[in-house]
Amino acid sequence: MIITSECEQCPESIINDEDKARVIVYCRVKDKMYFGGQCIPCDYKGKRKKNERDN
Repeated sequence: MIITSECEQCPESIINDEDKARVIVYCRVKDKMYFGGQCIPCDYKGKRKKNERDN
C-alpha cells in the first residue's frame, strides 16, 4: 500500500491538482481515480523516475 502522494514519481499516474482542496490522482495501471491522501494498492512493477529508483 502506498499513499497517493507517492504517485507523483510514477510515470503511470496523472495528477490533477487544479483544486488544491481536492487533489485527484488517475492511475493508468488500475484505470481508477483516487483522492489525494488515500492509501492505495500499487501494482506498477515498472521503473519509476530517478527519485524512486534507490528505494
